[in-house]
Amino acid sequence: MRIVVAIVAIICAACPALGFKAHIISLHARPSNASPSKLLSAPPNPFRAAMPPALPAKDEKDLTSKITTYLNTVDPNSCQTPLNNLKTLLRITVPSVVAAVGAFFAFPYLALSLAAAVNNAGVFAVLSQDSSQFVQNFLTVTGLLFSILVGQTYYFMYQQQEAVYLSLFNEVTEAKSLLEQTTLIAGSRPIYPKILAYINSYINNDLRQLNSPPSRLLARRPDKDPLESIMFVTSVGVPSSLYETVRTLRQARAGRLGSMQRKLPSSHIFLLQILAFIELLSFPLLGAGTQTIGGYNILTVEGYLFAVMTFGIVLTLRTIMELWNMKGAYNVEGVMKVMVSGLEEELKERMDGCRKLPGPDDGKEWYDVE
Repeated sequence: MRIVVAIVAIICAACPALGFKAHIISLHARPSNASPSKLLSAPPNPFRAAMPPALPAKDEKDLTSKITTYLNTVDPNSCQTPLNNLKTLLRITVPSVVAAVGAFFAFPYLALSLAAAVNNAGVFAVLSQDSSQFVQNFLTVTGLLFSILVGQTYYFMYQQQEAVYLSLFNEVTEAKSLLEQTTLIAGSRPIYPKILAYINSYINNDLRQLNSPPSRLLARRPDKDPLESIMFVTSVGVPSSLYETVRTLRQARAGRLGSMQRKLPSSHIFLLQILAFIELLSFPLLGAGTQTIGGYNILTVEGYLFAVMTFGIVLTLRTIMELWNMKGAYNVEGVMKVMVSGLEEELKERMDGCRKLPGPDDGKEWYDVE
């Protein structure tokens, strides 16, 4: 706002007619209860018409709350928030744009530096016309290796993402089945509140712990496992009728932990970056040969193409890294939150004794489960 005011002041000082017009507007904009003598004696204020009215504090708070609500609203189809999508776009596009701009300005310097280091007419002739086909074969081999490895990595990460979603849906379905069977079997027994507490502990300390290492969750002691505790309190001498449901839930839990375990090491991503660097390194070498034909202007044109190619390669690598880290739009936390919300609400109602089930006769009589 200060910059705008300064610009208007310079314009008014340079143009008397504009300053006089602003002065007239400022006079008309003054309060109507002021006396004419005060209006005439007051100094001219050419900035009054240029300054927009400030928003009230209440409107600013409402606008901030609306923006916050919109960014954190979960999309019913993708179960993701605009904030997660925005974070993913920034983490992918910002490094890509920075790398592209750096490549554009660095390409002529790298090409001229290589040309000064070589400084041989025969080498320049081979590089400019590629008569030996060596550089072309080099680009073909490196590009083929990079595309194969990147394509297989992306496909593998996409399959892992799909397996995570399938395992989560399976596990939440089995957890709902366990809650329903627990109510039917132990609804009138004194151990019913304890079983509900174990199910609540399983949801909060196991099912929703998406950021915890899966191997550590599986390596917990049996006495700290809520599912093991449910089996212990419901079995007297022989396994209870809940044994089959708990066993199926454990299998679904193992599938979820196995699908969420990171399978590609960090060295794999590092090798992808090395291959990308090798592929990009060959283009300044070609520029060192073509500068003998077109000079610096041809290097500028090639710099644009080199920047576009760098943007595409970095964009691909950043997308794979986002899948590898399971962050932002590729995070399953939003899906988990939506799936578990109904289960948590039903569990809370039953723990509070507010869940009502139909009577055994005609479904018109109701009773509270204690």
